[in-house]
Amino acid sequence: MLSGIPRAMSRIIGLLMCLASIIWGYYEYQSATMLFGPLIGFLTGLSIIISTFDATDALLRKLLSKYTSEDERSARDAFNRQAMLTRVRDFWVKGVLENSLHEEARIELGLEERRDAVAERPWDVILRTPGRPDCELPPGTKISDVFERVGRSLLILGEPGAGKTTTLLELAREMIDRAGEDPSEKIPVVFNLSSWTDPKQPIADWLTEELRAKYNIPKKIAARWVENDSLLLLLDGFDEVAPERREACIEAINVFLEEHFVPLVVCCRKEEYDALDGRLNLQSAVLLQPLTPEQIDGYLERLSPEMAPLRDALKDDQELQEFAKTPLILSIMALAYKGISVEELQSLCSTGDHRRHLFKTYVDRMFERTGRTDPKRYTKEKTIHWLSWLGQKMSEHGQTVFLIERMQPTLLETQYLKNLYFILVVLIIGSIGGLWGGLIGGLIFGLAVGMMSKLSEIIPVERLNWSWKMGRKMLIYFLIGGFFLG
Repeated sequence: MLSGIPRAMSRIIGLLMCLASIIWGYYEYQSATMLFGPLIGFLTGLSIIISTFDATDALLRKLLSKYTSEDERSARDAFNRQAMLTRVRDFWVKGVLENSLHEEARIELGLEERRDAVAERPWDVILRTPGRPDCELPPGTKISDVFERVGRSLLILGEPGAGKTTTLLELAREMIDRAGEDPSEKIPVVFNLSSWTDPKQPIADWLTEELRAKYNIPKKIAARWVENDSLLLLLDGFDEVAPERREACIEAINVFLEEHFVPLVVCCRKEEYDALDGRLNLQSAVLLQPLTPEQIDGYLERLSPEMAPLRDALKDDQELQEFAKTPLILSIMALAYKGISVEELQSLCSTGDHRRHLFKTYVDRMFERTGRTDPKRYTKEKTIHWLSWLGQKMSEHGQTVFLIERMQPTLLETQYLKNLYFILVVLIIGSIGGLWGGLIGGLIFGLAVGMMSKLSEIIPVERLNWSWKMGRKMLIYFLIGGFFLG
């Protein structure tokens, strides 16, 4: 910024340039020649004069700051985007999909297009032939190809264990790879609809909360991503929504789609979806097909030579083969019956209760693993008991992913334990208060906090914020309270 003599000299120079350009232009005009040179000189002198004012300097600084802040914001947005892609890939792709047995020996699941499973569109009424059969897609069709072909709006249906989540995660993996290479691609994020428990909660608010709770994304960033349609939504577990809330969930998703133009995939069991009156406003649906005998045999052959007895048993036992037509059951069979002889397998399965025997054998095999935690510390009986209890509680609370930081006092079964929890929290808060404000004052403070909050819900926070100013103020209050009450 110019000041004093330099500023005055600049103004004089600019003024002289303007006067000289005017005189020059007058003579050029009299001579009927081009006025380009005088015009440039005049504008140059004028710009020099304008640049000497403080307002001009402030404006330039503001513009420069604006461009700088936009660059910083773009860099921050790019960092946040990459961090989100990494979190989804690490948890769902590396942690779930790539650790599954299905990934070790892949099965190409059959797909059947089911346009009748979604809400009708006006152009379908014209193009659809009455009585048109469902379209079975060619073998080897990738779910990503179907997703792109139908306009990135898809419902995935299937029987229990048919591979709906696996198919969804395979799509997530491919879309994450694309998003990592192309910044214009939306961010693929997997959500589980089982946590949608409030029928009055808009899907946009639920997505924001899930991003904060499950992926540790600050609420401000999460809300902006949802509002700006920056996400590719992969919604699993529609059938895990409480039955009385499923119609409301369909309506909530449809309302969201009316307000947001985003790529969306929903997974649901076929029977539970067919039982509903409502339909999702998606472009199309696919039904995952049962495994064929050839797929089952090829999968086991690729998996391990130790699967030969199981392959032979499946060929000889039609009932057992029918039971193995879903990827989930087939994967469990591969783990439970690995290395067992044909004779032993036939004798074990002679009762006909394949499901009960399979899961019992599978559980026994899991406890035989050498890498298991000390069996003397966690016995088989106690482990099964507490895992069963945890599964039941998660089911009651609509949870499919267990996070220890999301545990709530409602898990306490007896009133005695709930009262004990209340007393312990009051004592802890009171002890902290007592260090500053006296024992009696601290206990009264802890009791008051406990009564006001009711201690019915634990709300996790992303980080603890401490203010020294507030700390000093609270210290004074505690000291005063301790003086009178302590």
